[in-house]
Amino acid sequence: MRILVALLAVFAVASTSFAEDAVQPAVDAAEQNKQLTLKVEAQISQSFGQPVKVKEVISLANDQIVEAVLADGSLVHLTPDLTHMVYRGELYELLPLKPKNITKNRNNLKRESLMAALDDEELVVFKAKGEEKTVINVFTDIDCGYCRKLHGEVARLNELGISVRYLAYPRSGVTDRRTGQLTASFKKIKSVWCDDNRAEAMTAAKMNRTIKDNLDCDAPIAEHIALGYEVGVSGTPAIVLQDGRFIGGYMAADELAELIGLD
Repeated sequence: MRILVALLAVFAVASTSFAEDAVQPAVDAAEQNKQLTLKVEAQISQSFGQPVKVKEVISLANDQIVEAVLADGSLVHLTPDLTHMVYRGELYELLPLKPKNITKNRNNLKRESLMAALDDEELVVFKAKGEEKTVINVFTDIDCGYCRKLHGEVARLNELGISVRYLAYPRSGVTDRRTGQLTASFKKIKSVWCDDNRAEAMTAAKMNRTIKDNLDCDAPIAEHIALGYEVGVSGTPAIVLQDGRFIGGYMAADELAELIGLD
């Protein structure tokens, strides 16, 4: 009987010890997760220069990726050393007070190269007055309101030393999916490209003045649309600066010059 009691006592001690060992890793894991959460918060906050709250973190892919859920529900992924982060499909290097958008920089280089390869003979160009300080490339539609508003800034842009190069981007596309016929926006913009004086025709069309229908030329409208897709155009106007930076939408001439960095 004494032997049985002794064995039970030993078993009880062993069971307690085993239970403590089983709980301890869970406690350690929770603490590690808490510390990782704090580190992620601190790293992102330091880089963007403002407090960022992290609701949850989890390690994925054998600890090769850190996934974090931010307070607003956004999902981000970081490298284990927390130096790089993927947010909304773009890769950032989390430098102190200045996150570096690696994806955008790479896209800028690509757009810069594509724009530099364009031939002015295939565009509608409004040259800068006097010294040309820079060039902007604008994907445009004839009828869109903000395209027309931006065209009203062309004279001022030219005064500031900025040449404007238009690419054709009819919002309705080339053909109507239902009828298979050429769209009205395509006909209008091709008529501009086929005119003997494209610049005058562009201004007239954007001022809603009648220009003659002219589809009898080999205008590169489809090529411009394809190029627009490649550089990220989803609406008009879309501006690509000479260095490849992308601006989606209207911007006043002086504001644009300031963004470019012109004196």
